[in-house]
Amino acid sequence: MRIRECYSLYKRQVPSGKVVYYYRVYDEDGKRFCGHSTGQSTKTAANEYCKMLIREKRLTPVKRGKALTFEEFAKGWWDYETCPYLQSRKERRPISKGYATQGQYAVKNHLVPVFGKKRIDTITENDIDTWLTNFRQGEYTASDKKTKSNYKGNTANLVFKILKIMLNYAVKKGLIKTNPCKYVEMVSTDDEKVIEILTPEEEQKLFPVDWRRIWDLPQFYVLNRLASISGMRRGELLGLRGEFVHENYIDVCAQYTRFGYQDVKTHKPKNIPIPEKMYEELKMLIEMNGDGYLFSRDGGKRPIHRNYVYRALYQALDRIGINEEERKRRNLSMHGWRHFFSTELEMADIPDSRAREVTGHSSRKMRKRYNHLDNLRMLDVIQLQERLMEQEAGESDRAETGLAAAQGGMAEARSEGREPEGPAKEGAIKRVRGRFGKTPEPESAPVMKRGRGRPRKEAAKV
Repeated sequence: MRIRECYSLYKRQVPSGKVVYYYRVYDEDGKRFCGHSTGQSTKTAANEYCKMLIREKRLTPVKRGKALTFEEFAKGWWDYETCPYLQSRKERRPISKGYATQGQYAVKNHLVPVFGKKRIDTITENDIDTWLTNFRQGEYTASDKKTKSNYKGNTANLVFKILKIMLNYAVKKGLIKTNPCKYVEMVSTDDEKVIEILTPEEEQKLFPVDWRRIWDLPQFYVLNRLASISGMRRGELLGLRGEFVHENYIDVCAQYTRFGYQDVKTHKPKNIPIPEKMYEELKMLIEMNGDGYLFSRDGGKRPIHRNYVYRALYQALDRIGINEEERKRRNLSMHGWRHFFSTELEMADIPDSRAREVTGHSSRKMRKRYNHLDNLRMLDVIQLQERLMEQEAGESDRAETGLAAAQGGMAEARSEGREPEGPAKEGAIKRVRGRFGKTPEPESAPVMKRGRGRPRKEAAKV
């Protein structure tokens, strides 16, 4: 029995008179595709061409049919329970429900209004590049209306990444040949919010010995105190249970978000060391809530809602003199504790590898975004600068005094009809050299005369 090859070759004469080899292939249902040219005039070369297509998995062409519009293709995308892409990711590195929700919002409000009626095989690199630039500037059509609000660079890039993921999946499924997002560059993120972290003095005011005049509940006080010395994320704090607290450290292995109790953001549990005083304060909450959620008001069954946590922090800031206007200007929030602690680690010269074990940052580049070593906090550098300026001022005063004395000595000598000599003259030369970088030549120094031959030295006439 003869086994059928995955392709067959045949010759065809093209209008120019040249003989070219074509190949035929069959789909998974056994139906034959139309012939496709190899562009080769010999059978050997045609076979090599087909083998190359097999290696690149391009031998079988994409079925011709009615191409989907982007709106048809996007239907059901980012649904956490039914989206085929998300289901395939569960076997690899799962995507969080939060990111899936962002994807649904981006598709509905930003992508479908722009690309919805276009066939996905007609979307070009220029289409996407133009859209991304206009999206950044708030000048694109959405929901049949032209938006006038400018979007941050990070927001524009997030929506672009979501589109790129979707079109990559379309390539994988053979719906399009290449991803038009491949060579489109993301926009600048220079406009992201600048966070001005709390100073050590402000941090001390937030956590005085009599903390009850700043915080209404011990849960709010301990939660923010722990955030300030650990850099834990809000979800990690709300997800902390009594069973994860130990005498010298705490286990950070889960978080509590609006989607419930789930894995931490990085999918990598970590241990964070805590001092004895922090452990004593956490024990106070363990006595209230047992092994359940520590920051809870119902005996550990559920953590406090995040909105109450925000409100408690804003109220505490107001009580130490940071009103709403200043808080918004400085972008102070719960996440600011993460920036605060990362900066303190940097100032304490904690090695980067050890610091990232605590903060959970995946790279040095990411951690640097959380460091705020501004001039107000670099006290040791400022003190050194002031000391150097004082030294320079002292040397300048001494130089002026010495120069004045030398000039006085020279003037006195000339008034008596004699040339200045000794310390007065030497001092004047040194001061002039120090001020202008060049020492004047004494009058008795030999001079150089250049004639037609080699230069020769002659003594100057006195």
